[in-house]
Amino acid sequence: MPERGRVARARDFDVVVVGGGHNGLDAAAYLARAGLRTLVVERRPIIGGACTTEEFAPGYRASPGAYVLSLLRPAIWRDFSLRSRGLEVLEAAPTLNVFRDGARLTLHEDSAATARELARFDPADGAAFAAFSEEMLAVAGLLGPWFDRPPPGAAGWLGAGALRTLARSAPAAGRHGLAAAHLFATSAREYLEQRFRSEHVQAALGWDAISNTLAGPGTPGTAYALLHEHAASALGGQTWGFVRGGMGEVTTLLAAAAREAGAEIRTEAEVESIEVEAGRAAAVRLVSGEAIGATTVLSNADPKRTLLGLVDPGELPDPVLAAIRGYRSDGASTKINLAVGELPRIAGTPAGPQLHHRGLIQLTLPLAEMDRDQASAREGVPAEAPHVEICVPSVLDPSLAPPGRHVVTLGIRSQPYRLAGTTWDEQRDAVADRIIDELATMVPNLPGSVIARQVLTPLDLERTLALTGGHHLHGDMSPDQLGPLRPVLGLGGYRTPIGGLYMCGAGTHPGGGVTGANGRNCAVRVLADLRRARSRARFRRR
Repeated sequence: MPERGRVARARDFDVVVVGGGHNGLDAAAYLARAGLRTLVVERRPIIGGACTTEEFAPGYRASPGAYVLSLLRPAIWRDFSLRSRGLEVLEAAPTLNVFRDGARLTLHEDSAATARELARFDPADGAAFAAFSEEMLAVAGLLGPWFDRPPPGAAGWLGAGALRTLARSAPAAGRHGLAAAHLFATSAREYLEQRFRSEHVQAALGWDAISNTLAGPGTPGTAYALLHEHAASALGGQTWGFVRGGMGEVTTLLAAAAREAGAEIRTEAEVESIEVEAGRAAAVRLVSGEAIGATTVLSNADPKRTLLGLVDPGELPDPVLAAIRGYRSDGASTKINLAVGELPRIAGTPAGPQLHHRGLIQLTLPLAEMDRDQASAREGVPAEAPHVEICVPSVLDPSLAPPGRHVVTLGIRSQPYRLAGTTWDEQRDAVADRIIDELATMVPNLPGSVIARQVLTPLDLERTLALTGGHHLHGDMSPDQLGPLRPVLGLGGYRTPIGGLYMCGAGTHPGGGVTGANGRNCAVRVLADLRRARSRARFRRR
């Protein structure tokens, strides 16, 4: 075993990427293509991070993390030939919203169809939807040009390419800039209450404001989440849906592309620390004791795990330490994967396969009640009858379950990482039992159909996927943690205060979701920095 202490000057690799999630893999592929000796080290026995397909019961496969795909960047599809490699997205059906009072509301891809659906609840709401949708698309389009580049304020922002993008978007900025500013400042609840009258309509359009956060829909800044449903089309992403074979196919194919480019990938290689010499990253040390030297290190881990766990805090300026400690990354959702003997039947609908089984089903409640549940969760008390998202990916992809049986995934909101007066180890099964029993009011056959289950509380997600706080997105995506402020002010351009150490995960711009943008943008930044360093070295030699 290598002796601990000062790292040898001879470098083993040009680049070491910590973490084999999708952003780490695509960053590694780009860097290896550029001719850099690149290594990816992954702590788990499989690659993929939060984007995997795993057997959780005999014959049943699901992801412990991401389970739908919509925003994977066009450049990632193109640069790594993902379609020709076999990546297939099975287009999902419209989203069905189900309420505890028996009401059902479907949001369609077609705006006119959605407007007609909203009009069933209030004619004025149906008439208002076109203007709402137009504004959402316009704001998403205004922000879109910055998705695939370092965020505003980061180094390189005023390059020629960025200025051309600014010029192209200037007309839209004039028309919709105030709308964008309003979305970033106000709450989802206030924004929707100003435009729609029906509580059912407000909830169906606004439930996403509580995804992966402890903030309620009445919290200022949560209106930004309303862009989610419109982001894929505005940003040039594919139609959202389920990946054939599960989400692990995305990272399996990215890993293949990285290896073909020359990158090496090692699993069961957990990093204990990132070692620093004279203010620069010098090596990663594995828990085995092995030190792997590198000129450049990219961390695909979340910001807190990277800067408060893998790096000696003494290497960071005090303001950076304080900011990262204050970065909000407590998870707020529990995930349950169920192996079931029959399709879940929504109360009031026919038995057997229905259109909604091919999409997402939102078991939801009015925004005021979501605010109540989120306030309870902030006090450490899991909500007893919260918003729940259901999907049944085995309807579109039968390979995920034995013949005639299904995989059901539940995403349960208002479930805090920190519990008041108890722990998730003590409460996990009781909370899961209570949630599934409560769902019987809306999905009457669900409890009796369960064959096996996997319960992943925020604590379990932290342990399994190394997500600090169990946060799926590496931190809240609120206006004060986005763009040049993600993760915190001063660290918005992928660089860290430590020379040669970069962050490329979901805790960087443009945030979470299976986009690949974070890894790609970080690789572009690394290559630009290396070119500048070589230019400076040549100038000094003259």
